[in-house]
Amino acid sequence: MPSFPRWILLSIGLACGSGPVRAADPLQDALDRNDFAAAERELEQLAEDWRKAWEAGGDPEQGREYGLTLQALGLIERQVGKPAEALPHFEAAIPLLAESDPATRADLQEARALALQDVGRLEDAERDLRQILELRTPGPQDALLQSRDHLALLLLARGRYPEAGDLLRSNLAETPTADHASRARRLGHLARHLHTLGSYSRATTTLREALNLDFQDPELRLSLASQLALAELRLGKQEEARRGLDAAADQASGLFGTTGRPFLAAPHWINLGTLDLAQGNPLQARAAFTTALQLLETSFPADHPALIVPLNNLGCAEQAAGDLPAAGKHLRRAAELQALHLPPVHLRVAETARNLARNALLAREASAADEVDRATGIGLELLGELVRHGSERERLNFLQQLDLVSLPCTTGDAGRIATVLTASKARLLDAMLTAASPAAPPLPTWQEVQRSLPQHAALIDACRYRDELRSGELRYGAIVLLPAGPPKWVPLGSEEDLQRWLDAFRRRLSWRAGQLAGQSAPAPTLKLRTILQGLHREFWEPLALELPPGTEEIAFSPDGALHFLPLSALLDSEQRPLCSRHRQLTTISSARDLAGGSPPPRLDASPWVVLGVSDFPKSATPPGEDRLLTLLAELDPMPGTADETGRIRRLAPPRSVFLRDDEATETSLGRLQPSPTVLHLGSHAFYLPHDRSTAAPIDFDENAELLFSGGLLLHRAALRGPDSPLISADDDLLFPAEVARLPLRDTRLVTLSSCESGVGTAVSGEGLLGLRRGFALAGAREVVVALWPVSDQSTPAFMERFYQLALASNRPAQALWQTQREFLAPAASDDDAFEAAVLRYSPFVIGQNTALESSGEIIATPARAGFPWRVFWLGLPLAAFFAARVLAKRAA
Repeated sequence: MPSFPRWILLSIGLACGSGPVRAADPLQDALDRNDFAAAERELEQLAEDWRKAWEAGGDPEQGREYGLTLQALGLIERQVGKPAEALPHFEAAIPLLAESDPATRADLQEARALALQDVGRLEDAERDLRQILELRTPGPQDALLQSRDHLALLLLARGRYPEAGDLLRSNLAETPTADHASRARRLGHLARHLHTLGSYSRATTTLREALNLDFQDPELRLSLASQLALAELRLGKQEEARRGLDAAADQASGLFGTTGRPFLAAPHWINLGTLDLAQGNPLQARAAFTTALQLLETSFPADHPALIVPLNNLGCAEQAAGDLPAAGKHLRRAAELQALHLPPVHLRVAETARNLARNALLAREASAADEVDRATGIGLELLGELVRHGSERERLNFLQQLDLVSLPCTTGDAGRIATVLTASKARLLDAMLTAASPAAPPLPTWQEVQRSLPQHAALIDACRYRDELRSGELRYGAIVLLPAGPPKWVPLGSEEDLQRWLDAFRRRLSWRAGQLAGQSAPAPTLKLRTILQGLHREFWEPLALELPPGTEEIAFSPDGALHFLPLSALLDSEQRPLCSRHRQLTTISSARDLAGGSPPPRLDASPWVVLGVSDFPKSATPPGEDRLLTLLAELDPMPGTADETGRIRRLAPPRSVFLRDDEATETSLGRLQPSPTVLHLGSHAFYLPHDRSTAAPIDFDENAELLFSGGLLLHRAALRGPDSPLISADDDLLFPAEVARLPLRDTRLVTLSSCESGVGTAVSGEGLLGLRRGFALAGAREVVVALWPVSDQSTPAFMERFYQLALASNRPAQALWQTQREFLAPAASDDDAFEAAVLRYSPFVIGQNTALESSGEIIATPARAGFPWRVFWLGLPLAAFFAARVLAKRAA
């Protein structure tokens, strides 16, 4: 604080020369030189002089001066990292200044609160800070805002993230725009909050705004620059981070090395070590963390909370370097300090617990399982507290910091893995679905989920995880849960292998689609049959081996890229597609979808709404370089939707609504009252993939386009122009966030007969961000989507059969699977026919959040076609001609 020395002098009365005769020059000189040790000695002597004078005379004014001097001494002691010595001085000053004005009492109590925070008494510090706000309320606004800053940062340290964020944003809004130094400081506080929640892109934007302000405070500018470099590191911008952190460490050494406060350079060494660790240089990281720890240990007692971060980070560096005993020692010490200073459910506590558990696993310690359970338990509690707060972007960013599944999966213990998967998958989706509920229902256990499974059914609960015993390799695995018996853990293939097979699958499908459209191109090396067998062998056969004979119904909860498996077409060693081996396979977001919940309405319980778009009028404005506008300009007509709509019309309940072309609009969808039992959409959908050049977790602020990379296109969507707003209520282009607001609370089934309507951004543990999730948030219980482009000419017959079976059984998931079996199985013996059938009929998948139902094969006779009047009238002249010939012959 630039005004700190002058404030001390004024507070203890030296400026007016009152009290014991002591030259002000030595104290002022020490403060001007930033020699806080010398200033501390001067103030200790001055306090002793005031004490003697007060005890001798009992003059209240002398007592007040004594109290102010104790306060100044405590401030200096806290500045040099001795809060334990400062605290009794602040407490001794409180009765001496009890009759002072509210501002003076507030200053003193705030100094004590900050010292309480420094020594880890966070609850006491929060109580004092809240009392101080009451004292400050009638006073100057700036002092009130500073006290609120301190409270907000304390709440952030205690893990009360939503409350801290609200207070920080309010403080910033109330700071005058002309007060550059205060705005810069508060922008830095807000950036720290954003960084903690994983919103690194917003943190960098906030920090750049602060650094662009005109203020003269080298310590603050250094702190902001260091925070910026660390946020850039989290975004995967390692070159920028290296330049910034190297410069910050050098400046910190020069700035704090001669001030008697060398510990202030420690955070910059910690940041530099974090970069080295991220770049795979654990020995350099260990050296940086050791330097930081030594700087802090020379200034603070051994139980000071400031030691937590360097101890944890040092343990991580030693773990990466293979020195597991040293890593365990430092991590345990960090955990002991956290137990003294932090609440048990806290992000930093969860992080250290995970690091300890990983260390125990790598060292093959007998306590490894217990450490994993402790870390997982803390993480689950933290997850439960946080998924209900903040925007969707903020929560998605934060969830990527909580890897709850890797450690349990590495143990291979099926019960432990089943527990964490049941409790953690799709928690944000559930929180958004129940946001309006007065209280969230208790989480079911895997045992309760098991009791919901009918006979001959199975749950396959998959996850993507880092195998800690294989250098953190990304792999897949799944829990197989049957109606009876313990769960079984099944390791599957690696992320790299899955992506390789899926890329080959997409290339072959694209080639086959082009060939069917009359295009000529060299065929990819691998045939579709080979690819489907490879996917089955690595990602389904291990699961099939755990399913007893006669397993008919399967609920599959995918994760990561497993969402894109062409499940119905996977081929076993006998060339049988998976859809011919089981009666039903449906996808769910999490195991919890199978337990509880009200039964869905019957499909024929109320009228349906069917939208069909055959034509898309185009904008006259050239699309330029905009990917979305280019896609819209190239939209093909969909004449097949008229046929599809006509077939559904013959099956739908009475009073169903059919909207065609210019009636099929976003406005019409937004006015659905009441919610239809079935909503069928025959239209275009789109997905624009985004290549990411870094393996860093997705920051949904920096990559906000991922939330707008797909959507639904209705009649007027292609009229969009370069100046059109991103979101509009009547532009006929619905992004998932708009879909989520549709009035579908009582809708049983949504069917998207649309290209790539099931594609989206995969977020581990949270499913796909896309249209399927949007319709689920709107209220739909079951959603049918397509994973790749489909032909509007081939889908009408497929959809007709699907709805026939669904109406006959009231089981859409089984109806879809059986329809795929009927369309795929007859073509399985011929390569060309099979590839065409997979392209046309295998992309459809259904997701549901209802219990599995068990039943036999659905019997539904195909609907009898109406009388072929068109053929009759076309053939009538020919029939008349032949009749005339016959009559002429007879007459002859």
